[in-house]
Amino acid sequence: MRMQQILARRSFRPGLRSISLVVAIVLIAPATTASASDSNLTSQQVAEEIIRIQSKADATATAWVVAQGRSEDLAVELVAAEADVAQKSQEYEQVAAQLTKVAVDRYMSGGGGAANILFDDPMDQLQTQVLAETLVNEGAVALDDIDTVRTALEADQAHLVTLQEENRRLADDIQQTQADLDQQLADLEQLKTHLVDEETKRAYEALLAKKRAAEEQQRQDAESAAQRAETLAAERAAASTTASSSGGKSSSQQPSTTPSSTVPAAQPSVAQPSTPSTASPPLLPTAPAPVTNAPTPDPPAPVVGGGGWFCPVAGPNAFGDTWGDPRSGGRRHEGVDMMSPFGTPEVAVVAGTVQMKQNELGGNAVWLSGSDGNKYYYAHLSSYEGGSRAVSAGEVIGYVGATGNTSANHLHFEIHPGGGAAVNPYPTVRRYC
Repeated sequence: MRMQQILARRSFRPGLRSISLVVAIVLIAPATTASASDSNLTSQQVAEEIIRIQSKADATATAWVVAQGRSEDLAVELVAAEADVAQKSQEYEQVAAQLTKVAVDRYMSGGGGAANILFDDPMDQLQTQVLAETLVNEGAVALDDIDTVRTALEADQAHLVTLQEENRRLADDIQQTQADLDQQLADLEQLKTHLVDEETKRAYEALLAKKRAAEEQQRQDAESAAQRAETLAAERAAASTTASSSGGKSSSQQPSTTPSSTVPAAQPSVAQPSTPSTASPPLLPTAPAPVTNAPTPDPPAPVVGGGGWFCPVAGPNAFGDTWGDPRSGGRRHEGVDMMSPFGTPEVAVVAGTVQMKQNELGGNAVWLSGSDGNKYYYAHLSSYEGGSRAVSAGEVIGYVGATGNTSANHLHFEIHPGGGAAVNPYPTVRRYC
């Protein structure tokens, strides 16, 4: 059966809305053979299609992770907004009850003018002039305070409605994104069956090597830029300190100079370019200070691994760089989320020992103490393969799932060099997956 290149876009499961978050995909019709020779596409075109769909799936996976992170934050915001509305409603009911009691007491005591007051809704139906006179006489809360409580309540209610609407839209978006990603991964898996054809495999490996070389160059450029920024920040900090010190000395000598000598006094500062670190700062002595306080970008994480390093997911997967993204409870994302179909094997990236553990956030999790001295963390597994034990590189240790704090099948993967703090695993995983 021929492999067919179909559609720039596909209609998905009934009832799911299309969203701008996800771009069009390419669907590959089922094929029973793995040779590109009996399809409408050349080996080069098949290889290009694999690269293209992989990039598309990576973008969709990143969109899902971002949306899921926002969903977690939104859940916290909704709880807080609901609590605010409940509190403001209680305050309003208390004030309204107080107003009604004052008006009723005034009416029952025969107060003038109070006979015209209706009590069903004190905010809307009490006559303002009569109520104001009653509140003044009784020492009750002022009408301005009542308006303040009501305005605050209405604002909180509107905010809650806005969050609820966003939550509904986001839920639809996440569902649609997941459906799109499932389809893209299925298409990718189908396409890769054609890699048994040697010509197609060579074309694919050549394109993949070119793509990875470009990504490596980008990583090195980013690392160089971060180092330059760090060096520049240090130089500016030193220059700022020097400028502040020299400024103090010149101010102490100021009284000994005559007005006419202030013009020649500028000459030494012109001759100062021989000292590079202090040439520019005196022109704007206060400018460098904010720069020293500005955060410098984190240097790119090193690529961990070697010739025997394995991709942790042994099957179709997609992921993006979401290191440091905010998570609920003030947490930050300290791994890479590799989206993959349920049950896809997960393997030890290096030889070592594994410990199977469960926790609330990660669900079924694995700690791999690698023979390379690093530790690796796997989370959200559907099930384990075997128990805690010594493993070889590439050995299956479990399967992709959605246990713990997640709603989608994926592997949350972390790298802890030397067993210490986590570093961004994206550069490493991108090189080997």
